[in-house]
Amino acid sequence: MSALLPELALGWRRAVRGPSLPALLATLALCLLFLPGRDDPGLVRTGYGVVLAWMLLLVSALWIGGGAYALDRDRRRLALTLTKPVRRWALWWGRLGGVLAPFAVAVAALWGCLALRPIPEGRAVAAPILPSLDGAAREELARLRAEGRVPPGVPERRLLRAVRDHLAVAYTELRPHSPVTYRFPASAKAGGAAFRLSGTPFLGARDALDLRVSAVCGPNTATLRPQELRDTGFTLPLPEGFLVPGQPVAVTLERRDANAAASVIYRERADLTLLLPGLPPLLNLTLFCLALFLTVAMAAALGLACGCAFSLPVTLFVGTVGLLAVTAAALSPPTTVAEEMANLWTRLSAGVSECIARPFRGLVALNPLHRLLLGEAIAPADLLRVFLTAALPWCLILSLAAPLSPLADEDK
Repeated sequence: MSALLPELALGWRRAVRGPSLPALLATLALCLLFLPGRDDPGLVRTGYGVVLAWMLLLVSALWIGGGAYALDRDRRRLALTLTKPVRRWALWWGRLGGVLAPFAVAVAALWGCLALRPIPEGRAVAAPILPSLDGAAREELARLRAEGRVPPGVPERRLLRAVRDHLAVAYTELRPHSPVTYRFPASAKAGGAAFRLSGTPFLGARDALDLRVSAVCGPNTATLRPQELRDTGFTLPLPEGFLVPGQPVAVTLERRDANAAASVIYRERADLTLLLPGLPPLLNLTLFCLALFLTVAMAAALGLACGCAFSLPVTLFVGTVGLLAVTAAALSPPTTVAEEMANLWTRLSAGVSECIARPFRGLVALNPLHRLLLGEAIAPADLLRVFLTAALPWCLILSLAAPLSPLADEDK
């Protein structure tokens, strides 16, 4: 620990030297407090400002982390440090902690800026209780094989996964005078709840649709009619005190019109959700800022590892390309089995993308900014899982792969 503290202080001084930290804080305030809004000045531009702030933090962490050792390498000033009895882990982790210290201040400032805006409550999202897709996937695969539509040479496990993924996003049509009931799990807390139908469910004459939503929870019942249907669906708040702890909720969708020119289609496993009492807004905002800080730490670790091997210009170039490659791979849409078997290039590109993006799939699935702005709770367990499966292994691998020995040989 005695060897770790000097490196941490050195990394802090290197990161805050010059106008970088004041400029970073001023830019964050500009993005989050002074961007104009439309309709709702609190939330319409908040997402845009947070995306700008997030990208600014990532790029700044990558560049400042890259200069932590690259500048010492270029100026040949590392020999004095390496001649001391300091372990390699203390060098790397101490400098990383020092680099991240000003970004902790920046993320705390971002938390303060967002706390001034009307952030919605973080509600727990409950999906409907639906049967498993394993049996339906086997039946669908047998039908496709009988029709000769299964590509040859594909393992059975991958075929079942592809069919299961296709069934999970298949659309269901709500027909007139054919009500459909969905059951949702019980809530452990009493309080308000809301039913949400997302996606683009309404096709055709929306004004002519007569859609009714009925909900039952123990002795409580409620019948609601959404007004002014939009293409992006609707969210219906249920009456206050509707939830009964320990009692499941049954929601019935019914079309009472007979308009053949309009349709209501949705994905049962993705578009139907029940919003239950979850986290207070400030606690949800804190979890969001922690997720943001994890990504900043990963970017700083990437820059620090590159700076151990390359000069400063090469470090910035390689680190930026690496950050872009990771982002592109993590956000790339998944390919189907048929696409992967179509040609060799698609198969290779899908394999490379999967290898690069595997550590970051959990972070992309968490989607903390989307949850924050839509009023969904960021579960602490999900954030801890991202830390243990993505951020910590990423930093450990980079600390082991950082070639500090060439720096010592060069300075000697």
